[in-house]
Amino acid sequence: MSKNMHCFTNHLHLLLLLLLQLKNTCVISGEPPAESLPLPPQPSIAVQNASVEYMDPTLPPLLPTQNPKCSLHLLQEDFADTIGAPPTYVAFSPPPDCPAPWSRVILDFSGVASDIQQDRIAAIWLDGSEILRTSTPMPMSPGVFWRVRKDVTRYSALLRQPPGGTATENILSMMLENSNTTFPGVYSVNITLHFYRGVIHEEELVENEPFKLSAHPTSKGLYKKPADKIIPISNIAGNGSTGFWFQLTNETEPPTVSVMVPNNAYRAVIEIYVSHHGNDEYWYANPLRSNGPELQEVGIGLVAPQANGGFRQVVALIDGRYAGGAIPFPVIQPGSLNPFFWAPVSAIGAYDYPSYDLDITPFVGTLLDGQPHEFGLTVKDCQPYWLISANLHLWLDAWSDEVEGKLVRYKVPPLRLSRQADWKEMEGKSEMEGAAIIRFSGWVSSSLGNVSTSIRHKVKFKSHVEMQDKGATKQVEIESKSRINTRIERDDMVVGRVLVDTEAPLQLEIISSNGGGGTRFHKTKLTHGLAELMSMTAGKAAAFSAISDRQDSEGSVLMQDGIGVWGKGDTKSVYKFKDDKTCYLRTVNMVGGKVKEDEASASCAAAGLTGSTAVSTL
Repeated sequence: MSKNMHCFTNHLHLLLLLLLQLKNTCVISGEPPAESLPLPPQPSIAVQNASVEYMDPTLPPLLPTQNPKCSLHLLQEDFADTIGAPPTYVAFSPPPDCPAPWSRVILDFSGVASDIQQDRIAAIWLDGSEILRTSTPMPMSPGVFWRVRKDVTRYSALLRQPPGGTATENILSMMLENSNTTFPGVYSVNITLHFYRGVIHEEELVENEPFKLSAHPTSKGLYKKPADKIIPISNIAGNGSTGFWFQLTNETEPPTVSVMVPNNAYRAVIEIYVSHHGNDEYWYANPLRSNGPELQEVGIGLVAPQANGGFRQVVALIDGRYAGGAIPFPVIQPGSLNPFFWAPVSAIGAYDYPSYDLDITPFVGTLLDGQPHEFGLTVKDCQPYWLISANLHLWLDAWSDEVEGKLVRYKVPPLRLSRQADWKEMEGKSEMEGAAIIRFSGWVSSSLGNVSTSIRHKVKFKSHVEMQDKGATKQVEIESKSRINTRIERDDMVVGRVLVDTEAPLQLEIISSNGGGGTRFHKTKLTHGLAELMSMTAGKAAAFSAISDRQDSEGSVLMQDGIGVWGKGDTKSVYKFKDDKTCYLRTVNMVGGKVKEDEASASCAAAGLTGSTAVSTL
């Protein structure tokens, strides 16, 4: 091979690594092989019978064959009465015994509840950049424990930086607001980072050894080449006293952060973390109506003060201009709907909230003027309140002090929704339906050559909410679909394409009746899912991967003052993953709070995912 051809091949390889970073939903981490990660330290709380494990049955992170090169235990903390308290802070320094680069870095988060307690939202930040959004379980007895393992290699730029001098540098912080006013439970948590060196293990699996599977679903190869610099788009101005997230109460006042982008940046991705609370906890079940009586709670509790419909959109802004968006995945919190659905199997994404990755590389040319630019975050049609923050991932050209670029196409029509509502008192129905196609194109000239990135993002959304029997019966159906088509050109030649499809259906039915003594009795059925498909082509080479995560739940609960005092629930979780090399299927069947089936298989026939069936065609 000639030297020029070798250089071109290296450039193409780098471009393909970039191609693999284009998807907009994060894959949720799960259970690694037992021998791969050390057990976390014992909790500081002496919990009797700490034997009830709550789980999220997804696929484990991709790990090297050997044990971690080193592990850093960073935090062991008890969260009791912490409402209004600032986050817990600990100093962080890169491990001296195993410096970067690392092939993998795994965040190992574990917790145990001393007694019954409500579910609580929590987050972990590193130097003001969020690296995990999570919820605790809703423990219904003492001794509940859970564990989250997340691949955080993408944050290597933060993990490897030497000690600095600002208030937020080299600080790991965690916020978990808990209260013992109503329930006595105290959450005791541990945080450890495991650093790996060496080659990632990708040996072929055999069907009778499914638990040796070590491959995390890298359908988007997210940050396969980690960014060189990460800038938090978070509440740094508040110095983290109330957490580094912004509390968003409406869409018209988006929080902004002023950022100076380095002049040698050639690629950029905004990663957004978000969760919905308060009046918008059940945004997906919010009806649309403009007149008549307010939909007060009829025991169902899935209404908001403003009946503005079940549509929300997470949006990133650059200098006040739309730079990307996503329909949020409706994560169901452990205490929501019927808490007996989620004991001991969590709802999809509850322990590791999905983040949304928006490739803004076409905009890079507008950011290289040496001036600060305003990065904003909002949620369209939101009600109080949402917790939102973001990370700006930047890839820098090591061979140039400055690069050039230009945004050449910007076509952002509004997502127009048809809105129909037919209500009479507490009965009726509403529908919202719409679609939009967003197009961005831009070029960046760096040592990689003149590379053009074109993004076409198509979104379709449909919401149906119906109430019958004087409001005692509520039916909800949501269809959310997204297709992102990215084309990469180098010197007017197409060098690769990536197509990412996602779909997030939800069907919900609640029948409510008077339970006596100020209680309400609910019968609930829920189907909830997330499917995603990625296909990539580069010349004659092609790759694909598909993921399907689905839960079906049914049960009853007696509610008093918004708390389940009695109930039962059955949940069946089916998780499937398939790519060019591996397959994985895990089925967990929980009946009446007991796991009756927990089976995993590496059989491709069992996984049964194909490029044509994983996600419906847009």
